[in-house]
Amino acid sequence: MELTAETCALVFAALEQTSDTIFITDAEGKIVYANPYFEKLTGYKISEAIGKNANILKSGGHTKEFYAQMWNTIKNGKSWSGRFMNKRKDGAPYTEKVRISPVRDAKGAITHFISVRHDITRELALESQLTQGQKMEALGLLAGQLSHDFNNLLTIIIGSMELVKEDLKEGATGMKLAEDILKTSKESANLIKQLLIFARCQDAAPSVVNPVRDTGCFAPKTGGIKPPAEAFSNGVNLNGAIKEAEILLDRLPGRNIKVEFELAPDLYQVIMDPEQFKQALMNLAINARDAMPQGGTIKISAFNFSAAPGGAPPLAPGQYAAVEVSDSGAGIPPEIMDHIFEPFFTTKPRCKGAGLGLALVYGIIKQHKGEILARSNPGKGAVFTIYLPKV
Repeated sequence: MELTAETCALVFAALEQTSDTIFITDAEGKIVYANPYFEKLTGYKISEAIGKNANILKSGGHTKEFYAQMWNTIKNGKSWSGRFMNKRKDGAPYTEKVRISPVRDAKGAITHFISVRHDITRELALESQLTQGQKMEALGLLAGQLSHDFNNLLTIIIGSMELVKEDLKEGATGMKLAEDILKTSKESANLIKQLLIFARCQDAAPSVVNPVRDTGCFAPKTGGIKPPAEAFSNGVNLNGAIKEAEILLDRLPGRNIKVEFELAPDLYQVIMDPEQFKQALMNLAINARDAMPQGGTIKISAFNFSAAPGGAPPLAPGQYAAVEVSDSGAGIPPEIMDHIFEPFFTTKPRCKGAGLGLALVYGIIKQHKGEILARSNPGKGAVFTIYLPKV
């Protein structure tokens, strides 16, 4: 069928205006045409891409066998459909749903390939977030139910041992045993409390946390930040909660650990339980310390953040006070990233951790209607960012 000039112009206009990436390569994979959306998605100018092989988009996320199977399919005259994990010019990864079809000349010989690609990065992120959220909710329900049951049993044990102690004389043979049982039972009760916070069954005592104007005490730490008393005259401040935690942070076991602060002078107001927030901050700092057995730097930053519509999930559009805890340790392997907030999940040696530290942080932040996100590159440390919604 012959196409009129008008029809050809219409087809070309459709290619140029579609919100999918479309490009055409020759039989060897060199790009001969790319539509404007190609620039928006990949970051490459069309003039840069023309004449280059399409493998400039490779991320290294696929095996040689994967590409061999794709080329075998299209060179045999069939269309290939699948997903590509590619990277932009700036190195940012993205995933796209792809269909590649052969283009034949009048004699039926394959001369080119046309590739139609739809960016599904955001859809996959939302799907992953939904799955992770459902899993964490199920874990929370289970943890909450088990915690209440264990708490009831521990209440009986603790009460009974208190009665036993009353019947024993000071220095009696069984007194030390009774005290050990009480101590262990109370430590177990503390673990149960952490599980209840993860399950969001433990009540918080939230309050409006007011901003403090610049007092000149927000420079990175150079030997201890000492905010003036008037800084807290309007109530507890997010910066203030961090500074109060500084006393405890300074007591983290040495091992050549340096703690730096970078706090914003005018953070948004938030609603939170200051004591629980300090607990979350300490847990993150301890986690960072343990990731640096040879020493390193923990950096704690506070800043205002605005999440735009259509941004990265799970942050809803709006304004947040954010607190970021980063370390210069070994980083978190990608294969365990989805598990780090699960209760009892730990990479530490046996008897070195119960696996509740990050689960407790997750529960505290969720209880305050916030979000906590983690990112890491192996060998380059980890960053945990808490987002608390502005009042």
